[in-house]
Formats: sequence, structure tokens, C-alpha cells
Amino acid sequence: MRFHPIVAGMLAVATIAAANGKALGGHEAKKASQLEEGRKVFEINCVACHGAEGKGDGVAAAALEPKPRNFTDAAYMKARPVATLRQVITEGGQSVGLSPIMVGWKASLTGDQIESVLKYVQSFSKPAKKGAKVKQAAH
Repeated sequence: MRFHPIVAGMLAVATIAAANGKALGGHEAKKASQLEEGRKVFEINCVACHGAEGKGDGVAAAALEPKPRNFTDAAYMKARPVATLRQVITEGGQSVGLSPIMVGWKASLTGDQIESVLKYVQSFSKPAKKGAKVKQAAH
């Protein structure tokens, strides 16, 4: 059986399109998985100070001065470079001239966990995209 060049070309395009669709689906699944991991890390380590919704209103916040950061403040979060946010999570607030009360997590979290919680923290100040944001746990 001989394929006509046009048929062969169409099969090639269909194969490439299918492969690209799988790659996109895999990317979206990875992002969702990363946000879910970030949510878990956040709930275990961050909620007491930053609150379940990232507003800086956790149960420990009343006793802290300065108050924990409100991650829902889109203007503040947008103005902070990702590298600075990552450094605060990794090394603590004092490493970038912020609160020494904010401890660094590099001894307790893996690099992947730090990246996941960073993405989750950033999600508090971004508009929700349909199906993209992990549902916040009710506390």
C-alpha cells in the first residue's frame, strides 16, 4: 500500500498535534500537582501565621510584630521579584531585610517543596483561571 504525499503529510501533522496536546496536558497536570503540593506544605508550615487564605491573619498573627505578609495584596506581590520571594521562603525574612520572625525553611523543606509553596503563595494574588487554582481548604 502506497501513501499519497498529502495523506502522509496530514498523518504527520495529526501526530504532531496529538503529541503537542499530550505535552500541554502533562504541563497542566504538573502545575496542578505542584499547586497541590504547595497547598499541603503551606497548610502544615505557614497557616498559623499567614492564615488559610494567605491574608496574614493566622492564629499566631495577633502576637506577631510585624504582622505576617498578606499574600492577597496583588500590588505588593507583583512588585516582588520571584527570586526575592524564593529567598524569603528559603533563607527567612531577615535575609532580604524583612522580619526576622519569618524563618527560613531550607533545613526543613526540599527544593521542590520550596518551589511548590512559592507557586501556591503566588496564587493567592493572581486572578483564578478556570480550573487552574487549587481550592483553598476551609479552616
